[in-house]
Amino acid sequence: MSAPGSVVAFVMPYYDDGQPWRRSTLDLTLESIRRQSDGDWHVYLTDDASPHPGTRAFLADTAARMPGRMTVLEAPVNAGAGDARNRAVRAAASDGCTLLAYLDSDDVAHPDRVRVVRQRFAQDPALEFLYSDIEFIDEHGAPWESADLLPGLHLLNQQQALPKLTGRERWAEQATDRDNIAIPSAMNLRTDLALRFPFPRVRFCEDVATLFRYLGSGAKIDHVAGIPTGYRVPRQGGSSSRKQSGDLDEFNRLRCVNERAGLEDALAHAVERGVTDELRGRAVLCRYLIRIGRTVAADGSPELGREQLREAYALDPATFAEHATRRELDSVEREVGSRL
Repeated sequence: MSAPGSVVAFVMPYYDDGQPWRRSTLDLTLESIRRQSDGDWHVYLTDDASPHPGTRAFLADTAARMPGRMTVLEAPVNAGAGDARNRAVRAAASDGCTLLAYLDSDDVAHPDRVRVVRQRFAQDPALEFLYSDIEFIDEHGAPWESADLLPGLHLLNQQQALPKLTGRERWAEQATDRDNIAIPSAMNLRTDLALRFPFPRVRFCEDVATLFRYLGSGAKIDHVAGIPTGYRVPRQGGSSSRKQSGDLDEFNRLRCVNERAGLEDALAHAVERGVTDELRGRAVLCRYLIRIGRTVAADGSPELGREQLREAYALDPATFAEHATRRELDSVEREVGSRL
């Protein structure tokens, strides 16, 4: 391995509740790292206060089978994947690692990821964030057909075909036109960017909220083709995030709250840096509320979707009238009128 400054640090949260698939998929994830064509990597895994009593011994044994390649950290309380990533980022920074690759413990890294990431960041010293595409795989590693995915994941897959967001100041397009440009496991970045904008200590959609903050900082971003991340989506059991939130409506509500907080921070940073003003920021937020309202409605939370549209109308009626459909505008105006 090279000096720490050129090593790609894989940042990985881990949670073990005793279900066998947790450990088996972690083994597969680590195997994808061991098979990297470039050996300059190190794994920083944070155990997110797993309740299973055998977790500590299991992870110690796992690290022992990767001597000098894996650092296991322990969170004192279960605080979610974002907080676990933050702990791993700080450890990597303390060891002098300047490049990070986020990878969740059930996803799969392309064998050329480290090589390409190191190459791209070396070629462009101004580059701060580099994202790849994803390929949906099931619990057995078999590919998904896009049409068989849940609506939100189907939308994410469709949006991968859109022109890639690159360069600087792309927060508006992310807010108004994209559900998300990258899941955490497809994100690579300089350590100083991750330290400046840690993940919020929330359990759901912390990734999109943090991505908004990266973009709002003016960070230079780019897309890299040819090294897709395998994003594991089980065919049985559905989304673990949705299960933890309690139900679909609660998950989508937390999604709206947490993503909006990240976007509002991004807009505040952009205004502070002088690249936009409050008027445009309000218009971007309005258009985001229209988009997320449509998204959660299509995902099975129609009343929450209508709530987002009402907030968009109250925030900026002119922008709402310009970007809403005739049906959406009529519906909101009727509701507002009935309350006067």
